[in-house]
Amino acid sequence: MNSLTKYRSFAACVAIVLCIALAGCSTATVITDLQVALDAISVALPILGGLTGIPPSVSTAVTAYVTAANEALGQASTILSGPGTDAEKAAAIAAAFAGIAVPVVPAQYAALASLVQTIAQDVAAFLASVPGTATPAARAAFSKSPHTTTWSFDERLQLDHAHSVASDNAIKLAKIPRKQ
Repeated sequence: MNSLTKYRSFAACVAIVLCIALAGCSTATVITDLQVALDAISVALPILGGLTGIPPSVSTAVTAYVTAANEALGQASTILSGPGTDAEKAAAIAAAFAGIAVPVVPAQYAALASLVQTIAQDVAAFLASVPGTATPAARAAFSKSPHTTTWSFDERLQLDHAHSVASDNAIKLAKIPRKQ
């Protein structure tokens, strides 16, 4: 075997292992990533409630972003546990996040900017782990028919818990005074 053939064989093996790893861990990963994003919002709530010395436009933009992200994460937990193929669920989740933009926080408010960036990164990690978001080529490598992730009883409980956390966050976000 020449070195080019060995390289191609190795590359094909790596691609297969990555595809299997990405498909195999998606159920646990997506739930963990969903909960991490919701936890980041939960941690942010007392900080958002105690903002002082920040221009109203900045605090309003940040609170609006966190509220929208939390709402979309809550919708995502319901979508994931509902009916449909992974691709249909991924499209519905993408629609839930459509139009949500991370606000620009001025540099002098570095702690707030860091908080917003953490939430944005956690949301991005969740979105990347949603089953059905793989490339069309990766999906074709597994099956010619649409795939539907089957959730275990424990995973369904975790998705229900995530929805509850999002609901609790929404109640707390509604209590944060809006600055004019």
